Order: sequence, then structure tokens, then C-alpha cells
Amino acid sequence: MNYQLIEKNYMATQNDPLTSLFINDAKSVDREQLASLVKPFLSFDQETKEFIFLPAFREIKGNMEKIEILLTGAKARSLYLNELDGLEPGKIISFEIMPAGSCKSSLKKLYDDRKIKKQDNRYVIPAYRIPELLKQFIK
Repeated sequence: MNYQLIEKNYMATQNDPLTSLFINDAKSVDREQLASLVKPFLSFDQETKEFIFLPAFREIKGNMEKIEILLTGAKARSLYLNELDGLEPGKIISFEIMPAGSCKSSLKKLYDDRKIKKQDNRYVIPAYRIPELLKQFIK
């Protein structure tokens, strides 16, 4: 094995300015923006870590908008607790924030419009949507 070649390649990648372009999704989230977006709508129970829906959440008119805020809250909780991001459709339905049929059709529309992503059987809000949602919901 040519250790000098391996070391040379390693050093080249460590000094390569393009290295700074590669990030993972969790690190790319601006936590301050995320907190600012979620805070008016959701809190989390200190012991159970479950969602607490604040009055402003109930005032959101559209079902798709409710799902976007809920998934944003799920992202915040997952980053803080270092757990999987997103929510399964059944969990979203269990919150009873809208009828089950409306939930499923809203998830499908958001997914088809590429506003949310699906990881296994969980829906997630992409990190790049946080600034857009912040402008939409926080005025």
C-alpha cells in the first residue's frame, strides 16, 4: 500500500476550498431562525417532549400551512434531542389538527409540490425552506 499517496490525497482534501461546500442537513439549519419560526406556534413538554399547540397554531387557516409548521417543530425537536427528523402520517393525524382525509391530501400536495420530503415513512421539512417559512409566517 502506498501510504505517501494516501497521505498526499488526505492533505489535499483537507486544504481544498471546495471542502467547505459540503455540509450535512442538520448542520445547515440556522437554529435561531428555526426557533423564531416555531416559538409562536408550538412548545414542547419538558418531561414528555410532546408538542404543545399554542393559540397561534389553531389560528393558522390552511391545512398545508399547519403541516409545514408542525414539521418545522418536529425538525426543531429532533435537532435538540438528537433524534430522527420528521413525523409519520399517523402521528400527524393523531394530533387531530384537521380531519384525517385533509391531512393525507395536504401531505400529498406538499410532497408533490416538493415543499416537504419523505424519509422512509416520515415526512420532513427541508432545511432550505426555513427562511421562506419565516418570511411567510413571521411578519
